[in-house]
Amino acid sequence: MKKVLLATSALTLSAGFASADVSMSGTGGAGVFGANGADLSVYSGVDLGFSLSGASDNGMTFSASLDMGGGSTLDAADFELDAQDMGTDTNASVTIGVAGVTVVLSQDGVDDLYDDDQNGDIGISGSMGDLTYSIVTGLEDADATSLSVGYSSGAISGSVVSSDSGDASTVSVSYAMGDITVSAEADTDRAGADTSTITLAYAMSDGMTVTLENSEDVNTVSVAYSSGAISVGVSADDATAETWEATMAYDLGGGATFNLGTNQDETTYAGVGFSF
Repeated sequence: MKKVLLATSALTLSAGFASADVSMSGTGGAGVFGANGADLSVYSGVDLGFSLSGASDNGMTFSASLDMGGGSTLDAADFELDAQDMGTDTNASVTIGVAGVTVVLSQDGVDDLYDDDQNGDIGISGSMGDLTYSIVTGLEDADATSLSVGYSSGAISGSVVSSDSGDASTVSVSYAMGDITVSAEADTDRAGADTSTITLAYAMSDGMTVTLENSEDVNTVSVAYSSGAISVGVSADDATAETWEATMAYDLGGGATFNLGTNQDETTYAGVGFSF
């Protein structure tokens, strides 16, 4: 019943819209990619997004979005290619804003706040002073409900995220001391496994950042450097199956970037990405 009332309230907020502005943005790219030591092959793809936005006479804002694309685009952070479905999404997303509260309506299209392995139908978010909050749920009885509360004030920030699917939760806190930031996180995943992580990051004035992380007795060292158009990153850990990766990005201007990367699995990529 509560979920029905929530959906009814959200729909009521959508009445009385004025005409909308229409905009388009997108990303794309092309290059070569080889996973796990395989021969390199060519990839290319594009992902386009269309957005309509406007406001009613009483100050209510609204927007709707729709994606379309084709081919494959590079996900440099995860060392993988993301397939882009040809054609448009079958399910568009509509966002409504009123009195500082944002409501998103999209059937199975709103990411669970704990992770994106599940989806809800309704998302509500807002803020109260230094606090921010979000909730994602659905109308079906089997739909999970996830909650997120964040706090930030000066050098201290923290958040709590939970989902009633598997009683998963993550609690994190960080404290900034000039160029040094210390953070801690405790996580319980959907299978009930507990993980604790402590991270120390030092941002130097010359564009270099050194990060040390300890998670369940596994230590990871990361070094990132940025100067002008170029940025490079290297990370390695001392896990039983040691992992490492090295990446480079060069800003070509005009929304274009050249990316190069390799890791311990001999996954390698090189290509140009663009955005507009």
